[in-house]
Amino acid sequence: MSHRDILESELRTFQIELPADQKFVLARYCDELARWSQKINLTGLTGAAMVRRLVIEPVWVGLELHLTGVLADIGSGNGSPAVPLHIISRLETTHLIEVRAKRAAFLRHLGRVLGKPGLVVHRARFEDLAAGLGVVDWVTLQGVPLDAPLLNSIGEVAAPNTTIVWITSAGTTGLEPSRTLEIPVTGSRVLLFRRDQF
Repeated sequence: MSHRDILESELRTFQIELPADQKFVLARYCDELARWSQKINLTGLTGAAMVRRLVIEPVWVGLELHLTGVLADIGSGNGSPAVPLHIISRLETTHLIEVRAKRAAFLRHLGRVLGKPGLVVHRARFEDLAAGLGVVDWVTLQGVPLDAPLLNSIGEVAAPNTTIVWITSAGTTGLEPSRTLEIPVTGSRVLLFRRDQF
């Protein structure tokens, strides 16, 4: 079964409707992710599990939150959640921040082949980059612990209305989220934090 067929099936399961052009680009992202994962360690997931976790979950989050403006994704690695969010949202710029060279190369490749302007790849630690990044509207994390040093760095790019979107299966932090979403079907949690909370 092709990634396009799996994507269509998963979208039906989650009762999500997307324009054909967005589905085409999301399927292309899946194809590239699977192909590159044979050469470098991007994800251990394959098939429907990969599409559901790395594409459908971020798409559901993006449709819930209506992202616009500028997004900074910390630890972008395999491109999720930032790439699917960028594809289906009205984001002007999405900063993909990844310290590992091979993963950063994959992200640059995505920027070329997906034809979606506004994807900017930084090979750096977020803590080293934050001061020069400018103000962002959204900060996303998945598979990255949200600890005190990272929160301090996020404070350097946060305006009063900046929202942190932390997609986690079991993560905890000392902060009380301003809002919690539960992704249907999978039960993954999305914790949202506002600038005035840290």
